[in-house]
Amino acid sequence: MSIISLVKGCPLFHEIYDHEVEKILKNCVVASFKKDDHIIKQGDSGTDICIILTGEASIIVNKDGERKHIATLNSGDLFGEMVLLNETQRTADIVARTNCDVLVFGQDAFYELYSKSPQVFSLLALNLSRLITKRLKQANKIITDLSETLSKKAA
Repeated sequence: MSIISLVKGCPLFHEIYDHEVEKILKNCVVASFKKDDHIIKQGDSGTDICIILTGEASIIVNKDGERKHIATLNSGDLFGEMVLLNETQRTADIVARTNCDVLVFGQDAFYELYSKSPQVFSLLALNLSRLITKRLKQANKIITDLSETLSKKAA
């Protein structure tokens, strides 16, 4: 399976033509990780966003010495996008659950599209906004559900 067909499943590339995706991929690298390898470490600085091409990875947050599994990432899932919004310190560990291939898309290559291909840059920015909005809605639902559960227990 080609990298283009793998990344087309990622919401970041929604509505972007294959020939445009090919141009973007020329500025990316593929990194391979073995099971239990750290792809990203919480607290490290970084400037890359990543897409799982093959395999699975876990999002793990370390807080007060306790590790908490937040979610599982699969093929087509994007992570590390906060670096595009001025957050350069990693907020979680990303750990390979299986052997993984990961597409690494650098922040510089992303912003270079602003001048080289403004339409593609706009679509990427819109798709990133949609993804972050979806995640925010999911987080709001979790907070609401937890608040309701706590209110019932307190009553």
